[in-house]
Amino acid sequence: MRLKEDEEGLIEREELLKHWRLYDKTILDIGAGPLSIIAAKHFNCRVTNIDISESALRDARREAGAEEVASRITFELGDATSLRYGDASFDVVISYGALHHVDPERRGDFVREACRVARDKVIIAELNTSGFQRIHGSDSESRGLKAVDLEWLERELSSSGVLEKYTGTAMNVYVLILGDSTGAPSDVDSVQ
Repeated sequence: MRLKEDEEGLIEREELLKHWRLYDKTILDIGAGPLSIIAAKHFNCRVTNIDISESALRDARREAGAEEVASRITFELGDATSLRYGDASFDVVISYGALHHVDPERRGDFVREACRVARDKVIIAELNTSGFQRIHGSDSESRGLKAVDLEWLERELSSSGVLEKYTGTAMNVYVLILGDSTGAPSDVDSVQ
């Protein structure tokens, strides 16, 4: 099965939520964007959306109000490499295209913190090499962006539980299953 992708080859956010059955969950969404609104509006989730940008959060808060889901989403200024939440505070932690915005030296902290505050799953959707080049181009390093080493990410996540991987056109999805939670659909590759 292929997950629906947009015209740039990015996995559609609603498709990601539907495929991994994220209904009625508490979610930490790392990075301001439309995923929080989709999760609250169409999947009945309670979402905490964090970002290091006050203006991005302000825009996301305004969009949530326009979509009439602001009461289901909490917007907080926060750094994903040092989360203030307790262990297992959320059913699911999701990072959709946020990890490549983090300094490579801090990416390990990002992954460890996501794993620490998640109870059931950590989902990291990240641009693969072709997707990163297509979206950010050759001048990405001058803008402070560096592609994520996806082999490193896979190893890092695999050390914390059962990892499932989906490879898309421009984006890969890594789903870490924690504890006794049930896995994703069987058409996703398990990484041993």
